[in-house]
Amino acid sequence: MDKVLTFLAVLTSLLVLCQWYVFSSLRTYLFRRYSPITRRVAYPALAIIALANFLFVKLTFGSDILYPGSFAQQAASVAFFTYLGCALTLTLYFLLLGLASSTFDLKHFLLRLIARRRLSQKPSTVECEASGCSETAGQSAIGDGPACSAETTTDRRAPETDAHKAAAPAPELSRRSFLQWGAATGLTTAVVLAGHGISEAYANPVIEEFDVFNPSLDGLDRTVTIIQVTDFHFGLFCEVPELERLVERLNGIDGDAVVITGDIFHSGLSPIEKAAPVLKRLKARRFGNFAVLGNHDFYAGLERSIDCLERSGLRLLRNEWLTFTAGSSTVHLGGIDDPMSNWVWGAQFPRFNEFMAASPRTRGLRVLLSHRPAILPFAGREGVDLVFSGHIHGGQIILPVPGEPTGLSIARIASPYTHGWYRDGASNMYLNRGVGLTFVPWRVNCPPEISVFHLRPSREFAQGLTGTVIRQSGSKVGT
Repeated sequence: MDKVLTFLAVLTSLLVLCQWYVFSSLRTYLFRRYSPITRRVAYPALAIIALANFLFVKLTFGSDILYPGSFAQQAASVAFFTYLGCALTLTLYFLLLGLASSTFDLKHFLLRLIARRRLSQKPSTVECEASGCSETAGQSAIGDGPACSAETTTDRRAPETDAHKAAAPAPELSRRSFLQWGAATGLTTAVVLAGHGISEAYANPVIEEFDVFNPSLDGLDRTVTIIQVTDFHFGLFCEVPELERLVERLNGIDGDAVVITGDIFHSGLSPIEKAAPVLKRLKARRFGNFAVLGNHDFYAGLERSIDCLERSGLRLLRNEWLTFTAGSSTVHLGGIDDPMSNWVWGAQFPRFNEFMAASPRTRGLRVLLSHRPAILPFAGREGVDLVFSGHIHGGQIILPVPGEPTGLSIARIASPYTHGWYRDGASNMYLNRGVGLTFVPWRVNCPPEISVFHLRPSREFAQGLTGTVIRQSGSKVGT
């Protein structure tokens, strides 16, 4: 608990400082108020920002004013966390703008320095090209040769002075204009980004379909279809209406099983009891509907989460395996609890060896459900065929990068796995982008996703296949 409180205190302080930095940068750059802010003003302003944040959090999560799960409560949550997301985005932007401004100042400093050095150099010989004369210091003293008048010398230096003025314009005015336009551009971009992010976040999930070929499936009498969905985060940006639409969408997809890979609920403040009647509407499947626990399901309260999932009719897999027969082939389905060792990485799975010791040893395709993708190296050492995972949300923001078909997720800062397919040894893992949201209610180039896997015999792909082959068979927006 002490670690949680310390983390929350540090995070709150950081967010307050980021908001202050954005406000002061807008004051300086956009409104050109370069006078420093005194401590007498700064300290009360920081206190007001902190108090406003506290009141919004209280209003969003723990207030009787807005009924939990209501549209007003959800709208307040989206608005507040969008504001925080804009504050963080603008903080990074203004830091880069300040760096660009320093480069801008350095350029003009070098230009002024070069111009001054040129002016400080006085040549020993003055050539008067206009009159065709050349005068040295000695000739001037004895009166030999034509003399260049002061007027001629002044005329000759005039073009040099003009060139100097052209090379070094008033830098302060240009710098301030640059910062003003830069601040206006950044603010506008942040607002547009937030609007687009909210729109994409609440759009229909994209259905990603894949064909999976493996020799262990050669005895199948028909294609086996597994539907994966993950990271609802019910209670934060996802309420009953969103969950109802998701269940309806899942019911419209034909399949033999639905697997939910964790983070169904968000926190202890989430009204998770409202989710059970909605999840119970998931239609029955040939194999069943299954779920594993994610880290946020533990945060929401282990007993609460388990009770809700059991009442919803889902089969919760907690470090156990099930076997299904299809024709003369078998599919082994296992689910493991989230390790809860670290919020971001969670790279250790203390019960993994015990979990694998209980796995079936008969021939068949082994499919592992794990909320965290960090389990892949462990699965690779054990030769698990398929791993379905979540947790990362694809980073919620994916930057388009030339040469990278799936783009570059901002989650790459913290995790080697972000979205899509990964391989370790003989194990293949699919990391689903999820359908829910956390911290900011945005998705940019990272739409919510439902993934569908069609398990097929290897002979349908190639004779003599020894490993697992994945082929994307479709991608469409859910209806």
